[in-house]
Amino acid sequence: MSDIAIRVNGLGKRYRLGEKLPYKTIKEELPKIFSFRKSLAKNDDYIWALRDISFEVRKGEAVGVIGKNGAGKSTLLKILSKITEPTEGNAEINGKMGSLLEVGTGFHPELTGRENIYFNGAILGMKKKEIDRKFDEIVAFSEVEKFLDTPVKRYSSGMYVRLAFAVAAHLEPDILLIDEVLAVGDAGFQKKCIEKMKNVAQEGRAILFISHNLTAVQSLCKRTIYIVDGRILKDGFTTESIDTYVSSTN
Repeated sequence: MSDIAIRVNGLGKRYRLGEKLPYKTIKEELPKIFSFRKSLAKNDDYIWALRDISFEVRKGEAVGVIGKNGAGKSTLLKILSKITEPTEGNAEINGKMGSLLEVGTGFHPELTGRENIYFNGAILGMKKKEIDRKFDEIVAFSEVEKFLDTPVKRYSSGMYVRLAFAVAAHLEPDILLIDEVLAVGDAGFQKKCIEKMKNVAQEGRAILFISHNLTAVQSLCKRTIYIVDGRILKDGFTTESIDTYVSSTN
């Protein structure tokens, strides 16, 4: 059995630039649809958020992803989470995946915290008895027990992230994707999250961790990928990748 949790090969994502056009009829739009391939040749109308991204993450490995704002880090995680489709290349995910990409992802605002634990667990493919077994541990970690029966739309961003991370980390996903969203929490909670992710990796699960907090990346990850303008500039030991990143920003 392969020990590869994530395999990314030649991944690219292209977005079209420009303003939204006013509504037109199907008859008016059909010529554009049929000439779509021709219009793709106009490179000035498009921007590549990611281009030729290839890497692997093994089970039990925690890999950091760093880079400036707009480098393509969040786009990468959205593709891996199947929120958006790649323009080219492919990504292979081997196992059950939990993700925390931005405040609001994976929770229903009208449901209570208690209901969202079960809702999100079901999305992850967990059975009710499995969620029952982890429920008290999730609540204790999140520290939002007092507000458990309150709709999450009334939560602060910090409370939301606490519960969302607790669910994502405790429902035993094979792969955990974490974006910069943890920065919303206080320093004490961030430290607790890092320790939890270390435990997750030690249990043989894979982690892909995006953060501008280089100290947190260095604490969690032995290996880090540095992305510049949608391409991988460095993929190696975390200290080396961070040194390259820091030197390029000075």
